[in-house]
Amino acid sequence: FDNAGATLVATSDYCPDGSSSPYANAFWNGTQIVFGDGLVTDDVVAHEWTHAVTENSADLYYYSQSGALNESFSDVFGETIDLLNGSGTDTSAVRWQVGEDITHPSIGGAIRHMMTPTLFGDPGKVSDIQYQCNAYSDAQGVHRNSGVPNHAFALLVDGGTYNGRTVTAIGLSKAAKIWYRAMTVYLTSGSGFADAYDALTQSATDLIGTDGITSADRTEPRAVAVEQHVQ
Repeated sequence: FDNAGATLVATSDYCPDGSSSPYANAFWNGTQIVFGDGLVTDDVVAHEWTHAVTENSADLYYYSQSGALNESFSDVFGETIDLLNGSGTDTSAVRWQVGEDITHPSIGGAIRHMMTPTLFGDPGKVSDIQYQCNAYSDAQGVHRNSGVPNHAFALLVDGGTYNGRTVTAIGLSKAAKIWYRAMTVYLTSGSGFADAYDALTQSATDLIGTDGITSADRTEPRAVAVEQHVQ
């Protein structure tokens, strides 16, 4: 996760002293990943390891839009691995669900939907009523507002029409490479959605001619990123 041979360490079935059991969360603590009972699923594991990669690259500050990007990158690569590794539930009915295989009794399934964030009370664009502006709630909506860049990624992968724009699908592999380069090369700790727009566009440009990415693909990250910060 640090590009320097760090050891991967994980704890499962975690329950801290004084908390209710089973523990209903998973997290990266700066050293290892930790899971409560029923939370060791492919997308959740990859989500937490992506927090480690983010900390060692863009180091996106965990508040407001930078925090929402932090959470979104974890959802993006969690779902990317979920869809590619041949493990878990991957039917069309659960495509783009985050945590569909969670079995924790108080969670019991998906917690977010990347293609249709509003299904779980998250915004698909900044102007949606679900967009969280409360500075004292969830670090100003780092989980809820991750729905905006989450939706941008899902739309880029599968294509569709949204917010007055038609986006042509470029597929999972190309989109993931563009997102990864944006995170690890261009974004910094204070980056917000507008910065992600620039980073994604530049990353798509950089990758033209590699992994099947063409100049036509470059226009799609620009189109899909526009709806990230519509006011």
